Amino acid sequence: MIFNNVSGGVCSTAMALLYPKIPCIVVNTGANYPEAWRAIKQLQDRGHKIIVLSSFIGGYPTYYEYIKGEELIPFIVSCSYKAKQSHLNKFYNAIGPVTVNVGITADEEQRTAAFTDSKMIKYNFPLVTHGYTREMCETILDKYGVKARKSGCWFCGKQPKKSWAWLFENHPDLYNEAIEMGWTP
Repeated sequence: MIFNNVSGGVCSTAMALLYPKIPCIVVNTGANYPEAWRAIKQLQDRGHKIIVLSSFIGGYPTYYEYIKGEELIPFIVSCSYKAKQSHLNKFYNAIGPVTVNVGITADEEQRTAAFTDSKMIKYNFPLVTHGYTREMCETILDKYGVKARKSGCWFCGKQPKKSWAWLFENHPDLYNEAIEMGWTP
């Protein structure tokens, strides 16, 4: 079986558009940007099969509710694993062996080193293999009329200042919550 790991961001959404017959897996962290869900919905409206996993943790239905309920500060290293990768691994290991397409582009190929194949999971980077850059992915989105932006959790303290400014302008309620929870840098 082959799956596309999709976040609703530019590159993974473009990858899904390039490989429309491959089912897409997305993890609901509870903190996905609303724009990411719109991109996922656009894929679904185009006929893409979308499987949504919950980031259930510590008795909470999503990672967002977990860190909020436990009054934790998000930390990029553990966040990525706890919010997404551990849930993907459980799913893939339960149904494997699988091949997982990851939307990393040729201009960020060094990120592929973070993925290690296992007995049940083989990672594939089709955008790297075929030389796609982020700019090329944006062109693919334009061609298909799909809107996407950089994905991730809206409260991530590791995001650049311009992302915080964007959040403030576009989602002041989420920005204010991040301030109130002490999640901003």
